[in-house]
Amino acid sequence: MNNIKFGESSGNLELKRELGLAAAVAIVVGNCIGSGIFTSAASLAAKSNPKTALIAWIITSAGSLLIALSFASLGTAMPRTGGPIVYTRAAFGDFAGFLIAWTYWIGAWVGNAAIITAFMLYFTYFVPGATTPILAFLITSGVLWFFTFINILGVKGAGRVSIITTVLKVGALVVFVIIAALHFNPAMLRTVSSPIVSGMNTLPAAIAIALWSFLGIESATVPAGEIKNPQKNIRRSTIYGTLIAAAVYLTVSIVGMGVLDQTTLAHSNAPLADIINKATGGTWGGNFIALGAIVSTLGAASGWILTTARSAYGASQDKLFPAFFAKIHPKYLTPVTSLIISGLAANILLILNYMGTLSSAFNFMLLLATLAFLPAYAFSAAADIVLLKNHSSDFNLFSFLKNSFFALLAFGYSIYAIYGTGAKVVMYGFILMLIGIPVYLFMMLQNNKKDKVVDNLRENAGLQ
Repeated sequence: MNNIKFGESSGNLELKRELGLAAAVAIVVGNCIGSGIFTSAASLAAKSNPKTALIAWIITSAGSLLIALSFASLGTAMPRTGGPIVYTRAAFGDFAGFLIAWTYWIGAWVGNAAIITAFMLYFTYFVPGATTPILAFLITSGVLWFFTFINILGVKGAGRVSIITTVLKVGALVVFVIIAALHFNPAMLRTVSSPIVSGMNTLPAAIAIALWSFLGIESATVPAGEIKNPQKNIRRSTIYGTLIAAAVYLTVSIVGMGVLDQTTLAHSNAPLADIINKATGGTWGGNFIALGAIVSTLGAASGWILTTARSAYGASQDKLFPAFFAKIHPKYLTPVTSLIISGLAANILLILNYMGTLSSAFNFMLLLATLAFLPAYAFSAAADIVLLKNHSSDFNLFSFLKNSFFALLAFGYSIYAIYGTGAKVVMYGFILMLIGIPVYLFMMLQNNKKDKVVDNLRENAGLQ
């Protein structure tokens, strides 16, 4: 499995390039601005304070833009389905490529389960009785499989869903910013939910929460095999999408924290709706924002279902995942098996809604998904250095730092964000990574029938 060869088709069937620039930007923005924009105010109030949270948003925006620049360059140079999986494998070989494929795929369907759970948090704003475990599970499962079916029918339809929901959610957020800005009270920025979270020591946790909101900046690189004119549109959509998401998050966060005190925010299931209700003294604004959150999370769910399946498909194309993940529907030309298996995995995770509250399930999945994505971000920044940066024949430490400066910053930011998720989540993430190794071993031995890599390894070790 060490000879790096790439493929894009499954037999005689190929994915169709039907995503234009608008759809690609919408997928990036839609996947980033999903649930995080509507839930982060509560999570940050519980774990941090306004001053530290604002610093976290600025650092996270800058760090995410650095990572996006690496993705933009790599996606332009290698416009293949799989994104970070492709780049990691090309730079560091099959084993590293598999670990990134495994953790990214897990992070994608865990994140999708979290997004659908966030949908339920705002759905219960209108239907409080839906918080019962069995009803929450049935509703979230219905949402999951409805959008999985939409994705099976074709990437063009999924792209249209992203465009429509992105326009609607941005419109709702513009209304939120206008209303919240008119009722902005600087005194609210001096409140804290607890004395424990009043200091700068909460910055790592705040960054980890903020980063959840930026997961998806690579979304144009993962379905690269379905994007029109990929050499131009992958770079543009990645950078444009990240900048739009950063501008929206910073603006919404600043005006939102100036309306409602941190204690109330920390205990809110629908923080943006509660902020608008406080500002207007009624319920119409909250209802409007809650509807916007529902549209946003539904659109993000559709976009992440698309992305999740393409990551597994790309890994299968490179013989890192079993071959059935690469099966393409003969009529709709979509990775149908990857879509179904990823849907089943997310559906199993939604059973977490039976254990504790919706909020506790969401917060756990949020941190676990964030951690699972970060190795892909770190390895992609490293791959950018190996594959694309100029290194002269008189290579030295100074030239390395000079040519790789921004990619090294992106790498360092990814490591810091991993630290910020906390020891418990890192432990679970490490265990998830190790659980995947038997799958890699199986694929090595399976592929050995043709490439003889294992036989060669044994021979080089003097065992044959």
